[in-house]
Amino acid sequence: MNIQSFAMPHAAYLNPTLFGSLAGADGVAWALGRLLFDFKFLSLFSMLFGASLILAGEETRPLRRLLWLVVFGLVHAYGVWYGDILFTYGVVGVVVLGARRWSPRRQLAVGVTLLVVSTVLVALVALFFDALPGSFVESIAKHLDARSIAAEVTAYRSGWLAQTPLRAALSFEGQTSGLLLETGWRAAGCMLVGMAATRRRVFDGSVPVWPWVPLGLASGLAITGAGMVLAWTQDFRVKPWLFAQALHELGAIPLSMAIGLSVVALANRYSGAAAVESVGRLGRVAFTAYLMHSLVGTWVFGGQGLGLFGTWSRTTLLVVPLAVWIVQIGLARLWTARYRVGPVEALWRGLARGEFSVGRVTATPSSPPAFARMPEP
Repeated sequence: MNIQSFAMPHAAYLNPTLFGSLAGADGVAWALGRLLFDFKFLSLFSMLFGASLILAGEETRPLRRLLWLVVFGLVHAYGVWYGDILFTYGVVGVVVLGARRWSPRRQLAVGVTLLVVSTVLVALVALFFDALPGSFVESIAKHLDARSIAAEVTAYRSGWLAQTPLRAALSFEGQTSGLLLETGWRAAGCMLVGMAATRRRVFDGSVPVWPWVPLGLASGLAITGAGMVLAWTQDFRVKPWLFAQALHELGAIPLSMAIGLSVVALANRYSGAAAVESVGRLGRVAFTAYLMHSLVGTWVFGGQGLGLFGTWSRTTLLVVPLAVWIVQIGLARLWTARYRVGPVEALWRGLARGEFSVGRVTATPSSPPAFARMPEP
C-alpha cells in the first residue's frame, strides 16, 4: 500500500478516480489493494508491535526505546516520507506501555473497544456531517478532491527541498489531528490485542483455524466490500465516503485477525520450509527493511532520484513490491548469516541502552525455525 503514496498524489490513495487509470487490470489492482491489504496489514503490524512490548522485557529499557522511536519517526516523516508510522507507534506505545501488566482478558477487551471507538468516531463524523463546522468539513474534503494534485505532481518531480512543504504539512496533520481522531485509537487497540495474543500464545498456533478464520474472512470481506461499493456508487463524495470508511475500518478488524491466524497456522505447519525461514530472517531486520522502502521508493519516484512520480500504473504498483520483497529476502539472508540484528535495529538498541553491536554470528546452533523465534525487537 505504501508504494501508492510514494508514486501517486495523496488524494489518489483515498479517491482512486482522481488520478491514474481504473480500467481493466488497474481497476482490479485497486480493488484488491483496498479489499485485502489496506488497513489489514497495518493492523497486523500494530499487533506485532504490541507483542514486541511484551516480548522485549524491562532489560531493553522500553520507555527509552519508544522515545527514540519518536525521534526516528520525526526524522523519517519530515525528511523522507509523510506516511511514517514510527512516530505514532512511539507515542502510542508510551501510552499503552503500562498495559503490559494487565490480564490478557482486559488487554483484549480494551483493545477491541478502542478499535470500535476508532470506527464509531468516523461514523459519527459522517452522521453529523451537515452540522459540522465548515473548516472541519473542508479539512476532510481536501483529501478527496483534485485541488492539490497538480501542485503535488510538480513538487514531487522536483527536488527534495521543493517537496518539503507538502511533506511537512501532511506529516504534521497525521501527527496531530490524524493521531487524535483516528490512527491513535486504532494503533492502541491493535497493540493491546497483540499483547493479549502474545500472552495467550496465539502466535504459537494456540487458536484453531476453524471456525475463526472462515468467520473472520467472511465477515471482514463482506463489511469491507460493502464500504467499497458505497464509496464507488456515490462517486467518492465526502459524506458517503465517511460512512464507507467506517465500514472499511470495521471490516479490517476481523479480516486482519483471520489473515494473521492463517499465516501463523501455515508458518507452524511448514516451519521447516525455506520460505518460512527466509521470511523469519527478513523479520529480524524489519526496521531496516521498512526504512529501505521509504528511501528507495522516494528516490525512484521523487525528483531527487528518477523522477517517476505519477507515471506507473496501479497494476505495476501492485506487482513491483513482490520483486522488492524477493530482493530484500535475499539481502536479509546474506546479512543475518553474519549478524544477529539489522543496522537500524542496532542503532536503535544502542541509542536506548548503549549497545550498538550488530552481533556477529559465530556459530549456527540447533534451534527452532526462524519464524518461531521471536528476536529482540
